[in-house]
Amino acid sequence: MPKKPHIAAIVQARMKSTRLPGKVMAPVVGQPLIWHILHRLKKSGLIETICVATTRDPSDDALAAYAEAQGAKVVRGPEDDVLGRLALASYAIDPDVIVRVNADAPLVDAAYVDYLIRELMRHQADFVTLKPGLSAIHDGADVMSRWALDKLVVKAHEDPIAREHVTAYFKLHPEFVNVAAIDLPEKWRFDGARLSIDTAADVTFIEAVYARLHAQAGEATLTDLVALLTREPRLLDLNAPAQVRVAQAGGTVLMRCDGSRATGLGRVRRSLSIARALCDREGFAVRFAVRGDALGVGAVDEAGFAVDGMPADMSEIDWLLSLAETHKPCAMMLDVASDLSATSVMRLRGADMIVGVVGDLSPRRLAADASFYAPVPQVFALNWEGAEAEPHVGWEWIALAQDTLPPLAHRETRPQLIVSLADAEMTVTAVRALAQLHCAFDATVVLGLGAPRDLEARVMRFAPNFAIVHSANELPKLMGEVDLALAGADFAACELAALGVPAIYLCGNENEAVRASAFERAGMGYALHVPDEAKIAAVVNDVLADAAQRRAMSAAGRMNVDGRGAMRIAHRLKQLVDERAEALAVPDTVVERRALAVR
Repeated sequence: MPKKPHIAAIVQARMKSTRLPGKVMAPVVGQPLIWHILHRLKKSGLIETICVATTRDPSDDALAAYAEAQGAKVVRGPEDDVLGRLALASYAIDPDVIVRVNADAPLVDAAYVDYLIRELMRHQADFVTLKPGLSAIHDGADVMSRWALDKLVVKAHEDPIAREHVTAYFKLHPEFVNVAAIDLPEKWRFDGARLSIDTAADVTFIEAVYARLHAQAGEATLTDLVALLTREPRLLDLNAPAQVRVAQAGGTVLMRCDGSRATGLGRVRRSLSIARALCDREGFAVRFAVRGDALGVGAVDEAGFAVDGMPADMSEIDWLLSLAETHKPCAMMLDVASDLSATSVMRLRGADMIVGVVGDLSPRRLAADASFYAPVPQVFALNWEGAEAEPHVGWEWIALAQDTLPPLAHRETRPQLIVSLADAEMTVTAVRALAQLHCAFDATVVLGLGAPRDLEARVMRFAPNFAIVHSANELPKLMGEVDLALAGADFAACELAALGVPAIYLCGNENEAVRASAFERAGMGYALHVPDEAKIAAVVNDVLADAAQRRAMSAAGRMNVDGRGAMRIAHRLKQLVDERAEALAVPDTVVERRALAVR
């Protein structure tokens, strides 16, 4: 007789949520959020063990105690490694089948989860996903085999998608394990509902659902929910993100940006910041058009914006014109590294929209209605003859990944250093230089998404005590906690300046050195052109020894880059849209563009 499989649910929970801190213990319909999840999972006919995987951080002590009091097993692991916590929990309870459950899903449904488990076993698969085109009302649970998790830990633990999002790796790499695409019963089919808790509006939505259904806490069913939302679709407006609500008077803006594992997510992060300002401060609806892989598209989708990926069988301009025809935007922002031409930008403007560009040095900048730049020498060296509008150039026009940045804390501990460089060889050179220092310090090395597979091993060979970080999402937090950075004169340099972190800019070529000179002249750090280990070590040693100099660099960074660039760009775009609308409303009126002068 075959052995009955041990099926376990592992709930991944922690108190330090970035968007709604403490939400797992926050009351929803009179009970803590984590109570709803544990209560509903207990109704499963197949799940034998329920485990809560949380962190070792003291802030999670109350959560761990509560989960144990509710009868769940508790396993605690590292704070910055979701996959690692899941693996520790799996090792402790030894399941054959794992149901990974997010702790922000108050309507996780035992019947739906049991259906996924049965389909996994029926197909003898390692992971199940819905067939293309199907959308479920359910949210917050994935089912996988123990073997799939073990393989993920062994083969892909250093991949940032695997470490942070776990099962998303299977969706991006369906060949990695045996993935079964399954059908979905009609009773659970519904698209457009947000059932997770990330904001106060989400709590309002869940409580409104319970009130409409006259259900006791923990007893709302998915079938009743589908029927309710079909009858009362306006309930969905209660927690629809501002980005995807019905367009307000401002109209719709298309954000066109590039982002992938190979090129990084700098442009995506910058565009998201501008998009949030357009929505929250200027009243626009925003939609993204992204050229890149699933990582870039997924980052936008996770932020709550509607997003279209570029089809492989269309040219960029034909794709953008088709999106313009479908969504009727009043403006488009371009933050791209593609070969889109100036003629193409003119065609986009001819489709009744304002076009702006960010950090664009190509000829298409001349055809745009507005352009925005950091004050680096490359911009001033450009020929602007024939431009449609004067560029907006200055530190105040830099859009960061987020506009609200944490203050630089005063610390009495030994110096904290961070190495964040796009070039692998320069990273190794910097690490070798730091390893030569005789003073006491702690160092963190950030490895980009496109870093060579052997880079971590090379770093650890020279500096085994240095911390390694793979997640771009943690960069602003990490940067706010360091005393000195070794970085390139790129997007990260702007974030460092806004956080008041002194920097040494390591430049591998003349173009990088020219760009870094602008940061150096502004007093934010030192620029080293084609540096060797000895030169890096000497400058780092000097800067660490001079606290007054570091304070001056910190003040210069904060004074120049105030973190409000995205808001200024959004406001300027709103001005241009309003001016165009005003001109169209009054025949034969010429509206003078009030573009700001180059600084």
